[in-house]
Amino acid sequence: MLREVTVHADWCEMTMSMMREKQFEACERRLFSHPGVGLFSDEATQKDAQALFTNSFDDVHGASRSVLITLDGLRQTVLDRLPTEALYISNGEIQLLEKLLMNDGELLLGDWDDIAAAEALVSRLWCSFHADGNDWTLRLPKALHQPLLEVMNTPESSAIRDRLFRYDATIHGLLYIAGLLHAAQPMTFFLKEVVMDFDEYSILIARRYLQSAFDYVTDANGDLILLHPGLANPFRLISQQTSDGIFTLELSQDMIAGGMNGILPEETPIHNIMCGALRGALRPECDVAEAAEDLRMLAKQGVSLREMQNVMASMLAVMPTDMMNHALEGLYQCTPHWMGLNATLVH
Repeated sequence: MLREVTVHADWCEMTMSMMREKQFEACERRLFSHPGVGLFSDEATQKDAQALFTNSFDDVHGASRSVLITLDGLRQTVLDRLPTEALYISNGEIQLLEKLLMNDGELLLGDWDDIAAAEALVSRLWCSFHADGNDWTLRLPKALHQPLLEVMNTPESSAIRDRLFRYDATIHGLLYIAGLLHAAQPMTFFLKEVVMDFDEYSILIARRYLQSAFDYVTDANGDLILLHPGLANPFRLISQQTSDGIFTLELSQDMIAGGMNGILPEETPIHNIMCGALRGALRPECDVAEAAEDLRMLAKQGVSLREMQNVMASMLAVMPTDMMNHALEGLYQCTPHWMGLNATLVH
């Protein structure tokens, strides 16, 4: 999901839980900006086709500004690539498609966690989004029902889902360790280990998967930079990299496993101490594990101790105690920082 980066002076507005909420709100705004008509709707016009193209994954490097799209041409493009593309979509998209197919192509969105996958399906031009007050509806056109069912029941589908599961776990683990990844490496890994091909179409499939499965921003060249959900200001981390932007990181099995689990082995004791210090002292709307995780994510991106103290104080229903301050100092001093990864990894 595209990250709309907003830098605040107050780190209380840049915790992972706050950013997750803002991510969903930004996703909601983008969905509302999409044309209400679907690509395969009888009411769709040539003007709609251009607008749909502009709001789709196909608008790479602003291609819509110089390419004139026809309705029939765009429909045929979607149909031609669907048999392959549908094999390589995120787990969230798979779950929504299954619900859509069971509900005759129409689904009332009632879960915030579905909104990113819904945006991805709209951006692939498979679905359309409609809002009527608080009722948000995702629609899958009849023209795609049978092609999608055929793809989902192909013999290779299960094996590909297994490869995607392993791929997701690895990339999420690396993002936890590094904070951000230039997409060149995850893209190469995807082509080698998941698609097992390096042609132009496979590269397109890989890019669209990264856009649907991970938080990202784009750089000046239009390349994707994948982000950990807790990284508040990716450009701050990017600016700290060396001029050539190349890092070599030696990864142990424990580090990889910790990254996949969302906490490194050396971080577990200090996280537990932080949870113990906060337990029973938080505001009613705050969860202990989530609050401790928010503080750990700030430590990982080098936020100062004073700023972390201010964030912790905003979570509390009582005055900070010595035990809380000692736990926070331990979290601040012992949490490994993110450094960003642009190139070489050593396994």
